[in-house]
Amino acid sequence: MSTTLELDDQGTRTTGGPQVHPITDTIGADITGLDLENLTPRDIRFFRQAVLDHCVVRLRGYSIDDDKQVELGRYIGALTGSSVRRDKEFDWSKKYPELVVISNIKENGETIGVLENGELNWHTDLAFDEVPPSLSLLRALEVPESGGNTGFANMYKALESLPPRLRQRITGLRLKHQRSHDAQGRPRVGFEHLSADDVSALPGPVHPLVRTHPDSGREALYLGRRFGGYIMGLDVAESEELLDELWHYGTLPENTWHQEWQVGDMMVWDNRSTMHRRDNFPAEQRRRMHRIVVLGSKPY
Repeated sequence: MSTTLELDDQGTRTTGGPQVHPITDTIGADITGLDLENLTPRDIRFFRQAVLDHCVVRLRGYSIDDDKQVELGRYIGALTGSSVRRDKEFDWSKKYPELVVISNIKENGETIGVLENGELNWHTDLAFDEVPPSLSLLRALEVPESGGNTGFANMYKALESLPPRLRQRITGLRLKHQRSHDAQGRPRVGFEHLSADDVSALPGPVHPLVRTHPDSGREALYLGRRFGGYIMGLDVAESEELLDELWHYGTLPENTWHQEWQVGDMMVWDNRSTMHRRDNFPAEQRRRMHRIVVLGSKPY
């Protein structure tokens, strides 16, 4: 059922204007009726509230280019990039340093983007930064004939799904999000000398396992990604066992939804209340996505 809500200049909900159409009862919504050429402060408040309420929103059927994507991101907040160094620079980073091309397409023998065509396991964008981003905006320019779908998990619901004894056990615990290796265990640029054998020794910021969303005030499970995670103060074996259990609840099918991409779709998700993943797709099929992220705040 669609919701026809708008916010007046004082932030009060009124009828009329843009519409929110929930995709599932748990996570995800479509937004229709936004005039992206003439966005008002009321539209931006409406958009922000939709993301807070549904964790993930989809803009489908709009005409959005890089300029409009970056403009919308800047309306929401300051844009930022990852603090992790890349092993090479790309042409697309010159106009908008904050924009990242995620693609397997090759030109002149060189891949034009990052992350290519393999599966990407469940994760939260840039949780390995001291100050992770709040929102991510990902837009599809080319999509493969099969695969490449993106799954989203509601981490409010994940926390609510924990058995009481597990919820009590993790109270006050903090998780180190290692930044030296990628999700496949390969060392990043500048960390080639480090072994991933002992996760407790890997560098990375420490964030609470249960974070409070600064805007909604709700608590959410905050896992980042599985590889290299370490719960501070525990033996590595105990940390691994506990994390395996938390990840089970963090990715329960009833709390997830998968986006099947169409060219022109733009997904906007809240990294403070979601995780996401990507299905693999055939290497010979082209996929090109443009992503920006909005600056967040240090988890607490």
